[in-house]
Amino acid sequence: MNKIAKRRGVLSLMALMLLLGGCTYESGPKQFALETAAAAKPADQGKVEQTASGRAMLEAAIQKAKTDPKSQKFWYKGHVKNTLLSRTTTSMFEGAVVKPDGYNVDARIARQTYQYYQIDGKRYVRVGDAWITAQEDPLPFDVMHGFEDILPLMDRAEQVKVGDNKIYGVECIPFQIKMNVTEWLSMSKSELFEPLRQQLAGRPDMQKILDNSTVKMTVWVGKEDQRFYQYETWIILPFPDGGYMDQQILFSFYKYNDPGIKIKDPEEVEKYLLY
Repeated sequence: MNKIAKRRGVLSLMALMLLLGGCTYESGPKQFALETAAAAKPADQGKVEQTASGRAMLEAAIQKAKTDPKSQKFWYKGHVKNTLLSRTTTSMFEGAVVKPDGYNVDARIARQTYQYYQIDGKRYVRVGDAWITAQEDPLPFDVMHGFEDILPLMDRAEQVKVGDNKIYGVECIPFQIKMNVTEWLSMSKSELFEPLRQQLAGRPDMQKILDNSTVKMTVWVGKEDQRFYQYETWIILPFPDGGYMDQQILFSFYKYNDPGIKIKDPEEVEKYLLY
C-alpha cells in the first residue's frame, strides 16, 4: 500500500478515535504532539510504594458508582484534547448527573456553546437560545462508562504520585496502567469501539499502528470513600510515514450527593422547543 493510501487509512482511523473521544473545536497554540505531552506531565509524578490493590480499588469504586445511594448524583467537568500532527483541538464539558438517566451538560464545541438535557427518555439540545429535540439515538451517555473494560489489566496497575494526590480537596489514590490500543480493544466490550473493530478487519497495516500505540490510563479513587474522583486517558498513535496523533481525555467528579443538583422537569424545557 502506498503512502497516500496509508495516510488516508490512518486519517479514517483517527476520525473514529476522535468520534469515540468526543467532538472538537480549534484552540490553543499548535505544537508537536510529543512536546504537548511532555509539557503537560507533572514534574513530581512518579511511582510510589504500593499500599493498595489497583484491581480491588477499581472494583470497589465501580460497585459504589452503581449501588451507593450517595453516589448517584454529582457534578463533573472535563475535556477531550486531540493533537493531530500540528493541529490541536479541544472540547470542554461541564454538568451534573442524576442517575439513572438525568444529565444536564454544558459543552463548547467548534467555538460554539451547546447544552444537552436528558431525563425520562427525553433528549434535547440547546444551540444559542433555541431548544430542539435530539433526533438521533445517542451513544451511551455515561461519563463513567468503560471502567469494567480495564479490570483484567488492573493487576499490573501501579500506584503513582501526581501532585498532592488530592482532587477537589479529597485525598485519593491514583493508579496508572500502560498498554497499547490492541490490548485495550481486546479487553473492551464497549459498543463504542464496534466501528473501529469493523474497520480493522482485514487491515494488517492499521493493526500494526495499534500495536505500536501507547495508552496510559490513570484513575484517582478516594482513599476513604472509594469513589471515582478523576480519570485521565492518554493515547499516542504513530503515522506510518512520520508524525503522531495524541488524545488526552480528562474528567473530574465532585460534590457527590450535593443537594443543589437538580435536573429540571421536561416541561421547563419543552415550552421553549422549536421542534
